[in-house]
Amino acid sequence: MKPLDIDIDSLNDADFKNYKLVDIREKDELLNWPCIVSCPHVPLSGFPENMDSFNKNDNYLIFCAMGGRSHHLAEILSQQGYTAYSVNNGIDSVNAYLKDHGHA
Repeated sequence: MKPLDIDIDSLNDADFKNYKLVDIREKDELLNWPCIVSCPHVPLSGFPENMDSFNKNDNYLIFCAMGGRSHHLAEILSQQGYTAYSVNNGIDSVNAYLKDHGHA
């Protein structure tokens, strides 16, 4: 089985563009700790009802607060035939990457 976790800093800009960022945190977490770019919000608490938010033709970088919930969801999606990776260290590493690469 392929690795499910990814260090976002290992991606160059060209690689990053091949993925869609998806925030699976809960609504209160978004207010207290926003992502610095707009991206789909698909809360983990809504699964599996919101599974139609994902498309098997796309590649996903899924993040939460720390990486635990996103790992769980990446595992579920991968078992269903999706290309999904959990971003190590969650929102902190996503925001740092976006700032460092001029996406913010």
